[in-house]
Amino acid sequence: MSLLSVSALLAALVAAPIPAHAEPAHASSTQAEANEESAITDTVLQVGADESSRKLSWMSENSGGGEVRWAKTSELNGSALPDDAESAETTESGLSTDLKRHFNHASMTELEPNTEYSYQVGSEKDGFSDVAQFDTGVAGDDSEFLVFGDPQIGAGGQPDDATGWDRTLNSALETGQDPRFFYSLGDQVNSAGDQGQYEQYLAPEATRTVPQATTIGNHDVASKSYEQHFNRPNVSGDHGGSGAITSGGDYWFIDSGVLFININSNDANTDEHAEFIDEVVAEHGDQARWTVLGFHHSIYSTATHNDDLEVKRLREAIPPVAARNDIDLVVSGHDHIYNRTFLMDAEGKKVASSDAGFEQQKEEGQTMYLTLTSSSGSKFYDYVPGLDWEAKSVHNDVPAFTRVRVSDESLRATTYEVPAEGGTQAASEAIDDVEISRQSDEEPSPDH
Repeated sequence: MSLLSVSALLAALVAAPIPAHAEPAHASSTQAEANEESAITDTVLQVGADESSRKLSWMSENSGGGEVRWAKTSELNGSALPDDAESAETTESGLSTDLKRHFNHASMTELEPNTEYSYQVGSEKDGFSDVAQFDTGVAGDDSEFLVFGDPQIGAGGQPDDATGWDRTLNSALETGQDPRFFYSLGDQVNSAGDQGQYEQYLAPEATRTVPQATTIGNHDVASKSYEQHFNRPNVSGDHGGSGAITSGGDYWFIDSGVLFININSNDANTDEHAEFIDEVVAEHGDQARWTVLGFHHSIYSTATHNDDLEVKRLREAIPPVAARNDIDLVVSGHDHIYNRTFLMDAEGKKVASSDAGFEQQKEEGQTMYLTLTSSSGSKFYDYVPGLDWEAKSVHNDVPAFTRVRVSDESLRATTYEVPAEGGTQAASEAIDDVEISRQSDEEPSPDH
């Protein structure tokens, strides 16, 4: 890892998070309205611990006094939030790593299902952001989420990368049917502390209207900027290797009866990750109909990173943990190529009955691994043929995303490419489709 600048170190030390109370309250009628002079930037809507909450992050010019305000859209006064809108103060805030702004984290709680909400963030000093809307959707029925690999804004030239990311995200949202959230698998930016690259990643309107979850990539980890921009739920202080000037932390959440576990694969302590996964599944596994594990460094890619030392260590450590916790699907990025494995066992070997076809019936302890390619087109890696785990690999050097549809009976992952020549609203083209179901006739009965 390269040495960090003195200014980045100073920023990390000065920007120690400032905890604040965050109990919902009624907003004051004297609070500032959103206006053109608002000093709020980089607002991000994110998943909460479950469907009844959403987390937020934003940047402000001034410190202190930050809050989120929200209400049902049906209760708006024209385009403005009502005087009795709910509000919650920031849970943490501090000086950003560029020493120019302040980061803010807050949460919206006690949200009702199948309801459209409106919200804004800000303070008396900075003004408030424009009112934005999101829909909580219907949890627990058939649902879906979107998955993206390595936007890595800045790796291929910021304007083109940002345009590609915006095009792929918009195409995915057009393709999906009211996705509950989208999941970015790391390397959101190319340079960990580059605020301009974060601004480009967060530029699409969907980052404020569709919740997202993120993973820490190797290009994100070397700065506190990742932790400042993303307010993740249930982050462990003991697992995932957050440092004084680096981002980290394993975390989990439940959405629509799916348990999502995310680990920071930049942290080489695989025993800690295993302990985290074991503990989360033991405590929350009975609430889920499916379990999905996400981390950045793909252990079963078909490009050149598959032979890296840190990837080999993960490839030895993850399969037995996935098997004993009956992880159904693992999603990763890092290698800028698309690959789907066969169903794999606890030893990291192909299940004999598994093939490259659409229907894959799994027994307990069997797991499928997906590697997602670049979602922006910033760069791609060369294909490595002949690997034992490859069921389907696509290496067309075209940005792509995966749409995962969830039901009690199956997880269906359909992957689409988004050609650059399609413009800002490019139509997606399916390149792979797989459905995972359970061999047992016994259906899960999650408590959700």
